[in-house]
Order: sequence, then C-alpha cells, then structure tokens
Amino acid sequence: MIKAVLFDLFETLITESPVNPTRASRLGETLGLDQEAFRAAWKARRPRVVLGQLSFVEALTEISATLSGTSDAAAIRRICDRRIQEKAAAYAHIDEEVAALVADLRGRGVALAVVSNCFEEDVLEWPACALAREFQCTLFSFAEGVAKPDPEIYWRATHRLSVDPARALFVGDGGDNELAGAEGAGLRACRARWFTGNRLRDPSPDAPAGGCRGREDVLQLVDTG
Repeated sequence: MIKAVLFDLFETLITESPVNPTRASRLGETLGLDQEAFRAAWKARRPRVVLGQLSFVEALTEISATLSGTSDAAAIRRICDRRIQEKAAAYAHIDEEVAALVADLRGRGVALAVVSNCFEEDVLEWPACALAREFQCTLFSFAEGVAKPDPEIYWRATHRLSVDPARALFVGDGGDNELAGAEGAGLRACRARWFTGNRLRDPSPDAPAGGCRGREDVLQLVDTG
C-alpha cells in the first residue's frame, strides 16, 4: 500500500486558469525591451531562478542591464509584486474535488508533501492557502537548490515523511519531466489530468495507464500500490 503521496503544485493541486497570470517569458515589452531578445535572455536564466541561484528581481535587473544598459527598479518591483498577487489569487480558488481528494488521503493516514519547481514569489502566499495545512512538508526548488526531475528532490520528500520511495506516489501534470523523474527515484507516478482537459469530478474507466482522471483513480493507486 502507498504510504505517502507527493503532489506537484500548479495545475495539480492549484490551477491558474481562472487567473491567467502573466508568463515571465512575456515581460520584455513591459520592461521596454525587445521581446525576442528578452525571451532568449530569460530562457537562459530561468533555471538559475528555479534553483534559487538567482532571484527573480536579480534576473530581470540583469537582463535589463544587458539589453538596454540600464534597469528600472520600480518597474521590476511592480512586476514581482504582480506575480505574488496573481499566485495568491490562484490559491484562493480551491477546487472542491481536489480538496476532497486531499481530505480522503489524510483520512486514510497517508503522508502528504508538495514538490514544486518555482520562484520564491510563487509561494509566498502558499501558507495562507486552505490546502497548505494538510501537508506535512513542502519542497520548493528555489529553497532546496534542486528541482524536478532530479531524483534528489523526491528522495528528500520521502525522507522527511519517513517513507520508503517504493511506498510513495507522485502526482503531477507532467511538466519539467517530473513523472519520469519520480519513477527514476523509485516512486510510482501518475499524471494528473483534471486541470488539463479532464475534470477531477469526472473520472473515466478508460483512463490511460499512468493517468489519473478522477479522485477514485488516485485512491485506487494508493490502495493497490
């Protein structure tokens, strides 16, 4: 039986669809920079931001200085504040069936963790989210200095939950090659499909292997894994 479930955060526990936040790669024009040049510069720096080696503010400041010879500190601060606000807005909209799934797992005594590749700004408001108190630990890439699909981040989560990786399930939408990373770390993995085309409240008996379309799909994996 599965003893622990590790959840991805965005588009697994939380969906940003109602908020439609601004993507970091599209901020060039906001900063008065050539969009394509900004996109390339951002793509080169994003991995360091995700790993906490460079802050979001530092990345935007560095890109601005490189592309234009100067940077607008006030504009960059506004962009960062907006990102925090947009993430907070997403946390305020909890899907009822996701909440029910988490409650079902807690009721079965399953240990729970959040494992997310993110910037610091993305999770500043997570503690205020109604789901946050249900999780024993959170592993955010910028704070851990390691990101999915590196096996280390999954091992850290199972270690903190005192569970063998073979007795843990990772549930995520599949971004950043996270499912293969979980399997490579010795966990079972399931693609969360409820926010990517198939609602959690509409489970399908013909869900493809490795895909969880409903609450019962996840609970069945927990019971039989």
